[in-house]
Amino acid sequence: MRRDRPLFLFFVACALALGGCDDDDANNRDPDIGRPDLSMPDFGGDTCVRQPEVCDGVDNNCNGLVDDEDPELRALLFDDPENCGTCGTTCGAENATTDCAAGQCYISGCEPGWFDANGDYADGCESDCLISSGGREQCDGEDNDCDGAIDEAFDTDTDLQNCGACGVVCETPANGAATCVDGGCGLGECAAGFIDLDGDPANGCEYGCVPNGDAEFCNGIDDDCDGTIDEGADLQMPENFCGDVGGCRPECAGDGECADGERCNGGACVLRAGGPVGEPCETDADCTAEHPGYACISGSEDGAEGPLAVRRCAPRQHAPVCDGDRGFRCLRGPRWKGGDELGMCDDFDNDCDGRIDEDYVDQLFFDGANRSDPRTCEAGEGICRRSETFRCADDGDGTICPVEPAVPDAIDDDCNARDDDCDGAVDEAFVDAWVDLGGFQIYAYEAVRPGATDAVPGLDVNPDDGVAAYIESRACSRPGALPWANVTWQGAADACAAAGARLCTADEWERACAGAAGGRTYPYGNDYDAGACNGGEYDVDPATPGLQDGPLACGSLMTCETDGVYDLSGNLKEWVDQVDMDLRAVRGGGFETNVAAGLTCVQDSDLKPAVFRASSIGFRCCR
Repeated sequence: MRRDRPLFLFFVACALALGGCDDDDANNRDPDIGRPDLSMPDFGGDTCVRQPEVCDGVDNNCNGLVDDEDPELRALLFDDPENCGTCGTTCGAENATTDCAAGQCYISGCEPGWFDANGDYADGCESDCLISSGGREQCDGEDNDCDGAIDEAFDTDTDLQNCGACGVVCETPANGAATCVDGGCGLGECAAGFIDLDGDPANGCEYGCVPNGDAEFCNGIDDDCDGTIDEGADLQMPENFCGDVGGCRPECAGDGECADGERCNGGACVLRAGGPVGEPCETDADCTAEHPGYACISGSEDGAEGPLAVRRCAPRQHAPVCDGDRGFRCLRGPRWKGGDELGMCDDFDNDCDGRIDEDYVDQLFFDGANRSDPRTCEAGEGICRRSETFRCADDGDGTICPVEPAVPDAIDDDCNARDDDCDGAVDEAFVDAWVDLGGFQIYAYEAVRPGATDAVPGLDVNPDDGVAAYIESRACSRPGALPWANVTWQGAADACAAAGARLCTADEWERACAGAAGGRTYPYGNDYDAGACNGGEYDVDPATPGLQDGPLACGSLMTCETDGVYDLSGNLKEWVDQVDMDLRAVRGGGFETNVAAGLTCVQDSDLKPAVFRASSIGFRCCR
């Protein structure tokens, strides 16, 4: 629109000044641009001769626009290094060659020995740094990537390969990890099983030891990893496990109970003087050969290269003593006999071997070798069953099971999968709802699991584990409970057998559905009624909008009944004893059946594999 306005003014001027302009005159066209070469007075009164627009502060093409206000000229300035983007903008940068593109100046090259390190056009090729190491910064005191920073990729305070200065490598110490902290190499975490005992990082983690807590135990091991084995200051004394009966009971309570020339040493009689005290030995026999009051004990003595374990004779005592790598042990007296618990199960170490009741350990524990998982015993049936663990008899003569069964407080007349009367049989007194149809009886209601209610379809032994695992024993016939679904044909047959019944035959099922007189299409009559039984068109919750399909508690619809038998149409399809090769028949349709013909008493074409199960298939029993 701006380009047409001066031309319009020109034609007006022509009309006023010259009496009109001939637009078709070929002599007035510029052969180079294919447009009329029009001369017209400018606003100063001079005649404007149309020329290509250039950067000179003049309206060369006579369109009323000057230099870079003109769109035709701006297109020419797009890559002109003398007028880059706007007239008068000349590209140039220090130590660089420049050019123009897209109306922007840029550095196209640097003079020899200069580099554009920061990519900033404004300061040109500002760096005389020479790129080295392929432009990757190394720890060498040089600006390898010429970015103005030296060794910026390295932290000599923490770098294991350049610790404190470039090239200073922290060597890996023995059995440990190296560290670089504040520019100094050091010892970090020790490998498993080693510690830095002497605190000298130069030799690494030199001491092989696995700490066993902060306490020292009598076991020939440096438990607290302090370089000393079984040191007395830290030694942890166990409770007295030597017992006070049998072979481990004290021999004396005072000197008067020992023979002449003996004294009482902690419950054991030893010689008053002399004897083999302190003599080297290998076994207790080396010491007891001289006197029964001495035993061979390990100790620790200072050697040339550290602690040295030695064994010497020492006075016996009734309390446990530390015997080096043998641990604390009871010193065996003259009455001791190896492996003989004296026939006692009494929580005492009668044979002074460091074990208690070992002759009965397999009777007391399932894992006798480790004395774990106490062995249990039971008594009683059903809800009266109680469990206890075996224990030693009060008189020490073997083991006993102290369990007593509970006393029953109910009869077993509820379908709950519990033996309420504790007689070993479950739900035997429960009375099912049967209907006698002459020649056979049939469940009045679809079969339900034990413990079923109108909210849950059975008794779940672990209701809080998130897994529905219902007890499936005998089938029950009772109203107000959700029917037994998700059952195979064989599972249904077994559940009926457990109730003293069987699956209904196809004829029995049809007889019950069609009524005593026969001929009924549906249990309620011959005309289909979508609201009479729980088929696909029935909403289990009519007060809620939308179609809901699901099973109802048995007998919920009084209209779905014939001769006292309920839910023979809809609710659940029902397995019957009809075999067709590998297939078995279901009758009556279910809560998902939307075709009226599938809900009739005579529908007999619904066959399933015997192992099939679904939330819409259940059963009932006959006898």
